[in-house]
Amino acid sequence: MGPPKHLKPKHKGKALVAGGLSGAIEICCTYPIEYTKTFQQLSTERISMGGVVNRTIKNYGVGGMYRGLSSMLYFATPKAAIRFGSFETVSGMLIDKDGKDKYGLGRAKGFVAGLGAGTMEAIFVTTPQETLKVKLIHDQFFRDPPRYKGFFHGVSTIIKEEGVMEAYKGLMPTILKVSTAQATRFGVFNAIPHEYRKTPWQAALSGAFAGGISVVIFQGIDVVKSRMQGLESHKYAGPLDCTRKIIAQEGIAGLYRGVTPRLTRVCCEVGITMSLYGEVVKFLNKVWKTD
Repeated sequence: MGPPKHLKPKHKGKALVAGGLSGAIEICCTYPIEYTKTFQQLSTERISMGGVVNRTIKNYGVGGMYRGLSSMLYFATPKAAIRFGSFETVSGMLIDKDGKDKYGLGRAKGFVAGLGAGTMEAIFVTTPQETLKVKLIHDQFFRDPPRYKGFFHGVSTIIKEEGVMEAYKGLMPTILKVSTAQATRFGVFNAIPHEYRKTPWQAALSGAFAGGISVVIFQGIDVVKSRMQGLESHKYAGPLDCTRKIIAQEGIAGLYRGVTPRLTRVCCEVGITMSLYGEVVKFLNKVWKTD
């Protein structure tokens, strides 16, 4: 996500590879937090992070905390690759051949490029990935016994019974969520002076800060998205109807369900990918000569 100039990929393909590797490693590290967050958002009863963990391990063992990981992992590489590749592409469109700011956007270039990157990510990867993840987690806890026997069985069942477009349920709130989140993360990260994000640890801390800001601002969108992609999505006519019903039944606090694990998850996610992306790019620039 917008590393300092000396860590910029010298070829668009490097952005795809670096982004993909960073995304795959990151999701394996942080998925239990994502799982906890999604469960809290789908639950209509108040349950703590510890309650989710204890209930899961008691009923399904430690492996239960990784239920739905496959849907995230299979998509993690292309998702991060598209995100970083799109960011570099849009960033290139905002400068002239001499590297100068073509439209006078200044530091806002990061926000604009992030908006484009998030939109592409949401359309091509995030929406189907999130739909499958939410349905697998929802199935495990709200059906007894769970109907889906795993990722491939769940995917084939959903497509067979509900059609391919079911994977694109919640497309608009997902585009809104991802584009605004990436715009904020890229924008805030790039607004931090380069001297404060030169080392991997500095990049990680800067990324975590940028990720935290995006969560605080856009948590409600994430809750609406999760509800519209769950097994009870038929209850909602659309994003606005879903928002209205959540507020009416659960109050404003309902829009902040799962905020603690999501804040933890996103800070870790963005911090790890920021740090890893720059380091992988640095390595690729040494071994992959494209000049």
